[in-house]
Amino acid sequence: MGFTEKITNRPLFRKIFYFFPVQLIFVHIKNNPILIGIWFIILAICTRMVSEKYGVPFLYLTPEYLGEVSFISYTIIGFSIGGFIMAFNISSYITNGHRFPFIATLSRPFIKYSLNNIFWSGTIIIAYLISAFKFLIFEEGHSFSETIIFLIGFLTGICIMIGINFVYFNRTNKDVEILSGGKYKTASKEKLKANPIKAVLHKKVGWENFFNADREWKVETYLSYPFNIGIARSIDHYDRSMLKQVLEQNHLNAALFEIIVFISLIGLSFGSNIDLFNIPAGASITLIFTMFVMVTSAIHSWFRGWAPAIILALLLGFNFLSQYDFLTPPNKAYGLNYENEPAKFNQTTLNFHLNKENYNQDSLHTIKILEKWKIKNTIDDKKPKMVFINTTGGGMRSALWSFCAIQYCDSILNGKLLNQTQLISGSSGGLIGLAYLRELMLREQRNEISNFHESSYRNDMAKDILNRVAFYVSVNDMLLRLQTFDDNGFTYRKDRGYAFEKQLNENTRGYLNRRLNEYYLPEYNSEIPMLIINPTIVNNGKRLIISPQPISYLSYNRNQKNIKNDYLTESIEFKRFFKNQGADDLQFTSALRMSSTFPYVMPIVHLPSDPEFKVMDAGLRDNFGVKNSIKFLYTFKKWIEENTSGVVFIQIRDSQKKQKIDKEEKQTFIESISLPVRTVYKNIFLTQDYDHDQLLQYTNEWFKGNIEVINLVLNNSKEKQLSLSWHLTESEKKVTYNSIHITENRKAFNRIEELLK
Repeated sequence: MGFTEKITNRPLFRKIFYFFPVQLIFVHIKNNPILIGIWFIILAICTRMVSEKYGVPFLYLTPEYLGEVSFISYTIIGFSIGGFIMAFNISSYITNGHRFPFIATLSRPFIKYSLNNIFWSGTIIIAYLISAFKFLIFEEGHSFSETIIFLIGFLTGICIMIGINFVYFNRTNKDVEILSGGKYKTASKEKLKANPIKAVLHKKVGWENFFNADREWKVETYLSYPFNIGIARSIDHYDRSMLKQVLEQNHLNAALFEIIVFISLIGLSFGSNIDLFNIPAGASITLIFTMFVMVTSAIHSWFRGWAPAIILALLLGFNFLSQYDFLTPPNKAYGLNYENEPAKFNQTTLNFHLNKENYNQDSLHTIKILEKWKIKNTIDDKKPKMVFINTTGGGMRSALWSFCAIQYCDSILNGKLLNQTQLISGSSGGLIGLAYLRELMLREQRNEISNFHESSYRNDMAKDILNRVAFYVSVNDMLLRLQTFDDNGFTYRKDRGYAFEKQLNENTRGYLNRRLNEYYLPEYNSEIPMLIINPTIVNNGKRLIISPQPISYLSYNRNQKNIKNDYLTESIEFKRFFKNQGADDLQFTSALRMSSTFPYVMPIVHLPSDPEFKVMDAGLRDNFGVKNSIKFLYTFKKWIEENTSGVVFIQIRDSQKKQKIDKEEKQTFIESISLPVRTVYKNIFLTQDYDHDQLLQYTNEWFKGNIEVINLVLNNSKEKQLSLSWHLTESEKKVTYNSIHITENRKAFNRIEELLK
């Protein structure tokens, strides 16, 4: 009975179990948990199992390139996933190839290995196609033909990447037959010379120990071609030195691929300012995973079972070295002078800046602004309403919604809303949207544009920012930050913070490319509302109050006769504190970025102070900027009572204020452990709402005018939650635009119109 006949007569279970693709599934589960973990993360993202709240899956399912979703953008995503698949196969081949020595007897061994490793690559491809098809058809509203074209683009990208690699390995890899000149030599009885197996980035292994590093996994059949099954030959009659040469040159070529990728990444970093290089964010994320696979495979090759411990040691080492600027240079606020002596932070300095004299001077300065506001808005001796706009953080969805809501409301009121607005405050995306709208208002007054209510401007706020940021992370921040740029005569490092500001300036036509002090006169002359930016100082939890105007009254606490208290100073006035570091020359986009520094997505900004301030998202302390509005109202309550007919607070929200309480479901053990942390994060903004409402209610004790709070709410339901991201899909943009027309907002617009008549 021949060997083929024996295989045929064996039970079905044995045929399946010893099938090479099946054995490769088991060997990965047993020996490559890190590799499988990365594979699962990509699979989970593509199928929307994780990170949907932050919009990460949509970076894959609806990629944007050069401002549009297209065949090319899907091709790039496919190309990047094809690169990950090749890195996965190369890593797998290097770490597991010796466990299956029969592959050295096959023609084109690496290609055959990759073909039999199809479960891992095929699962990602099929899962992506199904998920993307459903998303494009049922949520984005694309036609069937458009969807098919996009998916063909994805497959084209994968085929190009895999095709290039297969051509390379097909031409460079040799099998036993070629190396032996067509004649197989039987194993020599004399001891063969222990030449090492070379793999450049991988450990050199003596060939006579190579096959004994781990027990050989039994394989009886394998995929010879996509639809052909071959029988795994015995290697007993082969010269082991010849098998060693096959695996040696395959490992060498695989490692060369890794080196080429690293060199390419470094090269790409120097093209980061070229739009063509700003690939879709999903492709950049895949690039990061691909790099990690290559690094971990090299470590595993060197240290085998010690690999997890070595990776942990490297992470701890990196963590230690990260405190030194040469490895991880800190991000800076552009325009500030970091060469002068840092601003000293101590109680003496605080007392010098926050005192009654400065308080009185700044109050008188702002009253001049209020008087100009009054002249501008008083018609027929009728006292006008004063408007305070408070807007929420929340990435691009809040930026777009804040812009659309106020632009629309101001247009139906013929400009009365923004004319009667005295103060704009908030955080993150919402403040960026209103900062751009305010800039357009100023440019219209200066006859630089014709009508800032045109709908084309709202599209600027919907343009992607994340692609450039993610690209910088993958080719710059993850490696060495080698590139620099000059601003205001100083040199700064390029990183994802720089990428954010650059893209924001491009999206807003360069209009926001101003210094902080350029808004001093427009605000002072009441041409535009005052806008307060207040990022959070991580070191001590204080708020950093940024404004072109002197506004110590937002930080100063007046002594009260009937209260004795050793109170804490809650906030610091940026302009006074960093006067000697060029506060007036701060790039306005840097101020906005500091207020929008969502953890991990954007770098924490380091300021020139002693001790060094580190600042990030304003939402940590005051997501709506209500404290600024209340403190402003308190400071000028007498003037506002005498010169206005009341105050209107407009709160722009990216979710309902009164949220439903979900029915408590049974939780797993892990969920119950993480409950305290999840509860704090979940309720952080709700807690702020409670505090803000109390502050507003207590104004009755010291303000005698009328106050009305009006909410403009984005249609952001829990069932269809919009991404908390700097990238929006087309369907998310439509939901945002259409939120203007929901019943609650129509009533709010009508009420604002009634109040401002």
